[in-house]
Amino acid sequence: MMLAALIFLLAQVTQPTPAPDPHVYTDPAMTYTAPDKAVLLNRETGSPDALSQDLQPVAAWVINPGKEDARTITLAMEAYSGPPDQWEAQFESQTHSGGSGDGILIRNKTPMSLLNGMPAYFVEVAYGAGFDARKEYAIVWADGERGIVLSETSRIGDASADEAREVLKQVTAVRYPYYQP
Repeated sequence: MMLAALIFLLAQVTQPTPAPDPHVYTDPAMTYTAPDKAVLLNRETGSPDALSQDLQPVAAWVINPGKEDARTITLAMEAYSGPPDQWEAQFESQTHSGGSGDGILIRNKTPMSLLNGMPAYFVEVAYGAGFDARKEYAIVWADGERGIVLSETSRIGDASADEAREVLKQVTAVRYPYYQP
């Protein structure tokens, strides 16, 4: 009996920990699942103590890597404890002030809800010129500790708003659990 218990315990200890799903980003306040065809580029922590006052990517995936019509999915966050309903305006202001002079155009700001009802905005951002022109479709929300932008970026004309909604739709979020560094 004792030998069987020891073998059982050893079997439990030697089992490798499964690698996290490369399509999933999750933390105490949100979960996003990228499409099966997306390839993970990087994934970091989005905890409030790891964030600055500027948007920084915490996860990124690419669809059609190495192809002309490649599309990038980026999850970016910054420390933000202001009113959640004012985050979209701050995002817009930062986007304009951080531009490279290539004519940033933000339009079609549409209120929406994430899968679990969290309020957010769907926003279209166009920037660049000529062959470098890009279109970004973003879902923007705040969770009480962070401002969050989940976006898909591609060359202008390679993706539509409906396609971006499909790629970005698998996201849920809640207010970040009370955080104290």
